[in-house]
Amino acid sequence: LVFILSSFLVFFYIKKLKITHILCQSAIFGGTASILAKKIFDIPVMIEIHGEEYFRIMNIQKRHLRLLSKFLISIYKSADKVRSLNPFMTKKLYDLGISDNVVEIYNRVNLELFNQIKSDYHLQDDVLKLVSVGRFVKEKNYENLIKYLSKSPLQYHLTLIGGGELSDNYTKLIKELELQKNVTLIDWIDQKDFIKILINSDIYIQSSVSEGMPRTIVEAMALQMPIISTKVGSIEGVIENDTNGLLVSTDEEEIIRTIMKMGSSEILRSKLAKQARKDVIEKYEWNSVFNKYRNEII
Repeated sequence: LVFILSSFLVFFYIKKLKITHILCQSAIFGGTASILAKKIFDIPVMIEIHGEEYFRIMNIQKRHLRLLSKFLISIYKSADKVRSLNPFMTKKLYDLGISDNVVEIYNRVNLELFNQIKSDYHLQDDVLKLVSVGRFVKEKNYENLIKYLSKSPLQYHLTLIGGGELSDNYTKLIKELELQKNVTLIDWIDQKDFIKILINSDIYIQSSVSEGMPRTIVEAMALQMPIISTKVGSIEGVIENDTNGLLVSTDEEEIIRTIMKMGSSEILRSKLAKQARKDVIEKYEWNSVFNKYRNEII
């Protein structure tokens, strides 16, 4: 209720602050208020789409929920511009009939912050070091990743960075499976140590069962990390299989098989990681993306 009411405060602030443009990140309540403001005050509106939940709503097939689906699609169509984060997301918008107002503006990465890169792809001590960054929530699928690795023949160490509501569950699972030496959980870490942990790992892995477009993947690309990711959400718009990373389904056997494939080839890890870094420089560099963002807003 608070969020609904606060969305419509935009009418008050438009008059008070003489607002000339609206940038909206929540397409339901905020989007509704923004489109009404557009009609009343003749103000241009850009609506962003970040989470996969919006696509799920727009693709609802159940008859009693179709009205909500059509309403959300109409909100996006009514905006002056809709921000897509990559070509895969753009295609999904096109498939929904949202096309005339779509602009692609990628996630930004500050290369002055991510100014170190991984350069050594040789495995140390024959232990494959895996790392992943994300909140400890169901969607990240970390519980299953821990289980999958525990049953595999791999010699590995997994570091999970993020913290969250399932932290205690993971700690309990690790103890039950006697994986204290194999899995490290980190709730919070500063930027310097964060970068060090990533580039000292062998593979960045995204095991999610649901995603929008996680910024952490692009940050791992900036650090020149070899990346394995599940092909959920709009990740396929950033990771191109066997070009700048490896894409997998959420199937246990496929995940382990792909980890073993990448882990067994230093040449493959180096090739994919260097292309990933190149893609970041060309497409996601902070200043160039920000300039495009600013130009599209105004």
